[in-house]
Amino acid sequence: MSWRHRPRLPRLRLWVKLALLAAVGVVVMHAAHLALGNRIATRAIAEEEEVLGRTIARLVAEQAADPVLLGDPVTLFELVSSAARDEGGHVAYCFIVRDGRVVATSFAGATPARLVALRPAGDQLPVVVASGNRRVLDLVEPILDGSLGEVRLGLDLGTVQRARRQLAVHLGLLAVGIAAAGLAAALLMGRSIARPIEEVLAVADRFDPSRDEPVPALPPRGGREIAVLRDRFHRMLLRLRAAHEEQVRVRQKSVQTERLAALGSLVAGVAHEVNNPLAGLKNCVRRLERGDLPPAKEREYFSLMGEGLQRIEEVVQQLLEFGRPHPPRLEPIAASRLAQETLALVRPALDQRRVAATLLGGEDVAPVLADRRLAEQAVLNLLLNAGYVTPDGGALRVRLVRRDGMVGIAVEDDGPGIPQEVRDRILDPFFSTKPEGEGTGLGLSVTRTILDAHGGELTFDFPARGGTVATAWFRAGGHAAPGAGARA
Repeated sequence: MSWRHRPRLPRLRLWVKLALLAAVGVVVMHAAHLALGNRIATRAIAEEEEVLGRTIARLVAEQAADPVLLGDPVTLFELVSSAARDEGGHVAYCFIVRDGRVVATSFAGATPARLVALRPAGDQLPVVVASGNRRVLDLVEPILDGSLGEVRLGLDLGTVQRARRQLAVHLGLLAVGIAAAGLAAALLMGRSIARPIEEVLAVADRFDPSRDEPVPALPPRGGREIAVLRDRFHRMLLRLRAAHEEQVRVRQKSVQTERLAALGSLVAGVAHEVNNPLAGLKNCVRRLERGDLPPAKEREYFSLMGEGLQRIEEVVQQLLEFGRPHPPRLEPIAASRLAQETLALVRPALDQRRVAATLLGGEDVAPVLADRRLAEQAVLNLLLNAGYVTPDGGALRVRLVRRDGMVGIAVEDDGPGIPQEVRDRILDPFFSTKPEGEGTGLGLSVTRTILDAHGGELTFDFPARGGTVATAWFRAGGHAAPGAGARA
């Protein structure tokens, strides 16, 4: 039979579940009482047996003092034999030991040497030993404080075991009776509790706040608690109806609200995208105003300024294309060239603060599949963050790393690191560890969005020595064309 056509087992009703739960509680409780009562009773019987055994051993020790002094083995034999022949069959054996030698015993033959050597001299604690098929409690009673030897008496524990079994039977029958009565009471109680609740569930199933009909009323039934529950439930239905009507009114105004929210998010993101190249332009202008740069460096700065302006133009173009976004245009790009050119954008700002930036990694790293502009923006955000937290005169390092099918551009700074308590929030939009007014909190969020669109990811490592390593991972693939990754 196919699993799709197997009949489903009927679900238990609520009152049945309540009854079963109560019944299980009764059974478990009385099972615990049975075990505890049996244990307590068994311990009491065992203690009573031990008291009896010690009394017999003490009587034997008192009567054996004179025969031991006189060396009368016949009297001693009669004493131990009489002790072992008690009417209740409690005593398994009795013998007298003096100076490590048995002087009288109730055993038919010699006293087992293992039993004699069981105890070291002076040991008077009760010990359970096996004597044949029986378990025996071995007791010791000194004769005249032990100077004349000691009486060893074995108390048969079979009496305790038989009493324990009889007690277990009686308590078990009592527990079965109580459990049956508890089950019947649980069934009745479960039904009385569940029926009003089932009526509440039925009303909840029929209630639809969107329908223009009166809120169904609940019939009075059950005790005070159930009556309170019904009243609160009815009030809740009334509040749901009012909330639904309010929601309908709010929904009619939601279109304009959503447009304003989208516009606010877009403007914040555009401002962040524009501020980055503007910062680079300002740094280039400051350096050019000094007039102390060689012509080659000036041409490089003018080129960077043109590229920054082009980036702003692209951001504005993206704003114009807000309603018709397009997916990233992926092409093979040399990872080392991407890292070099992005680092060149921020180098003027880093030089101004005497922050050394080093690119580590060989040219043999595989190309990455990326949209050049978006990939550059992602790495640029990481470099700007690293430069911000690196102290003046410090250093940051850019490494090209690899793993299965991925190429990463890792940016490592010498900053203080990210506190443990906020690491889970650093990718949240608008979250920033910078002072108020110095950051929008969108840089890392934008970077993650770009990398997600490329099939990559953004990871962070926190070395023990301090600082942060942020790595932008791209998919490796293809062969970069000559000059791929260079600016147009």
